[in-house]
Amino acid sequence: MNIEEVKKGKDGLDVLADIYRYAKLGFKAITPEDEALFRWYGIYTQRPASEGFFMVRLRIPGGDLTPDQLRTIADLSIEHGRGLADITVRQNIQLHWVRVESLPDVLDRLRAVGLSTTEACGDCVRNIINCPVSGVDHDELYDTTPLIRQTNDFFVGNRDFSNLPRKFKIAITGCAVRCVYPEINDIGMFAVHDAERGGTAFRVRVGGGLSTTPRFSKDLGVLIDPQEAVELCGAIASVFREEGNRENRKRARLKFLVEQWEIPRFRDAVEARLGHNLRIAPEPEATPITERDRSHLGIHGQHQQGHYYVGLSILGGRTSGADLNRLADLSEEHGSGRIRTTNTQNVILLDIPERKLEALTSNLDRYGFEYQPSWSRKAIIACTGIQFCKLALAETKNRAAELNDSLESAVDIEVAPRISVTGCPNACG
Repeated sequence: MNIEEVKKGKDGLDVLADIYRYAKLGFKAITPEDEALFRWYGIYTQRPASEGFFMVRLRIPGGDLTPDQLRTIADLSIEHGRGLADITVRQNIQLHWVRVESLPDVLDRLRAVGLSTTEACGDCVRNIINCPVSGVDHDELYDTTPLIRQTNDFFVGNRDFSNLPRKFKIAITGCAVRCVYPEINDIGMFAVHDAERGGTAFRVRVGGGLSTTPRFSKDLGVLIDPQEAVELCGAIASVFREEGNRENRKRARLKFLVEQWEIPRFRDAVEARLGHNLRIAPEPEATPITERDRSHLGIHGQHQQGHYYVGLSILGGRTSGADLNRLADLSEEHGSGRIRTTNTQNVILLDIPERKLEALTSNLDRYGFEYQPSWSRKAIIACTGIQFCKLALAETKNRAAELNDSLESAVDIEVAPRISVTGCPNACG
């Protein structure tokens, strides 16, 4: 099946009504073409494919959640997903074991609490990631929380960008340690001090990605003001839409176009799309960011005096509906109710008053949540693996747990490397 031909016949956004129709007709009625387009609503068939189960990926911009939203996810996990939930490296949450008959209930209940699966998968702009402690971190250069929402709202449901050559990943951060890894995204924007004009500007990197032909993104050679970010993301995505490779999906990511054209030509095309020139600012000499831990796990003071955030390690992102319900309750009981998932598959509870820290940690201990994780728990992430993913060649979640058990008892490292347990060469973990 040629997905480009399928997309010519139907936009992925137009498959929603079919999802509801197939819920009545049953799994065997689904055509291969429509099944491929289910991805635009975060829905993939999972192993074993013959049994008719789906993985459902939620889109959670910046990992930002409320207690009611997290409870809804937890309840859906328990009712439709055998109590299982996985946090991903793009701050999403995935449910498994979902039947086609259950999809309308899942989608409707998510929508009722302001959540969505729209364009969580497919050849479109994927979930936009942010520093999970944006707005509270002492050292951040810029609070990008509103910018994440603006960028998400610009792209999601926008038919100008719902048929790209391949998936398209954006990370924007004001974090001092650049925890969103701008080097491996199609667009990576990070805040810097603007020496020329004062205040804060963003450097922009383009064309990063992993898989079998990994590439670090390249500096676009410009500085932009924060208010220019959404428009610039749109211009870059537009160039990709028009010029990306639609003949060979193995070479369809932005990284190949950037590599083929090189930065000056690519920047010229982006400026032509914008209709104006960007402020040229050559990339400074590379300097170490910091040796500070980038995980944001543990207990840390916020810039709001007397308040703390608590980062919890969820090893390999694998959790349960029961634990998600507990986290929703704890965030409400001891904090403001603000919850963030991270791009290292963990969870952070924000705005904990100092007077409530002891009670919170007591409850975290009671339920077995790790808020003072070992270096190896901080370091390890794991993709879905062969249990559910049809592309995987190996099991990952249990291997990650076994690896952690071996490492944390045998080795002590102050600043840990990142350890990715991936089940196939695509390196999505």
